[in-house]
Amino acid sequence: MTYTKANVLKPGDNKGAGGNKKDTIILVDMNDIQIFPDRDANGVVITNNLVLNIGAYMIKLYTTVTSVVGGDSSEGDPDAEGFVHNLVFDHPGSSIAIREFKANWIFRNMVALVQKCGDTSYDIYGTPCAPMRMVVKWDDTKDKNTHIFTLKSLKCQLPVGSYQGSVTFDTGMGTIAANTTALGVAAGPGTYQLTDGTPTAATITTLSGAIDKGIYTFLGSGGLHPSIITFANDFVLLGGVSWNALSGSMITFKAINTGGSTWKFIEQSRV
Repeated sequence: MTYTKANVLKPGDNKGAGGNKKDTIILVDMNDIQIFPDRDANGVVITNNLVLNIGAYMIKLYTTVTSVVGGDSSEGDPDAEGFVHNLVFDHPGSSIAIREFKANWIFRNMVALVQKCGDTSYDIYGTPCAPMRMVVKWDDTKDKNTHIFTLKSLKCQLPVGSYQGSVTFDTGMGTIAANTTALGVAAGPGTYQLTDGTPTAATITTLSGAIDKGIYTFLGSGGLHPSIITFANDFVLLGGVSWNALSGSMITFKAINTGGSTWKFIEQSRV
């Protein structure tokens, strides 16, 4: 990893204001991760996807938005320095769902994703070599009934990263109908399932309903006539190499509005 020294200037007005996090923490069981992508040369940004085992998915955990406190702190002796990741948040109430969650996640190594409002990327806490572990406290008093979660990495590592890949849940954003050439993604950034074509393979030309800088992943259908994406129309593919929607494959794009109704969908990764 090679870092080129660069100036760090004022990021813009009011960029230090807090309270800009969304109210959902995304958690990933480390045992479910098949491929944990590398960071770029500067040690923070992750553009490729977290690839999960077949049938595995991430979970969402609601949090009181004003309670979220995240960050990292440097620790260690000279020649052994690194960053410990910390994430604290509250979940209101004592439902059966939250009690079952803490009962079944207390022993797991995990990764946590936190998204800020107006940002398509996520702060990513934890790595395979320094996963996050959970400590939880339940307070049920006359003033409040809440669960307080503290996630902390087991040891020092690189600072909290910026994850720019896709997220995978138990239900995707939608299924694309067979023979579709303009993929509808108005449901939002996320994962979409493609469908085998009839009677021939469809050539996908664009996305419809994308948002600027949104991240979209498409899962291959397999079958006799899987769709194809070529380096043409609105798509920019790495190395100019076409992608076929074979069974078990996936491809991720970042949507860029290049002016007015003109778009480019730039490949981020594929499997």
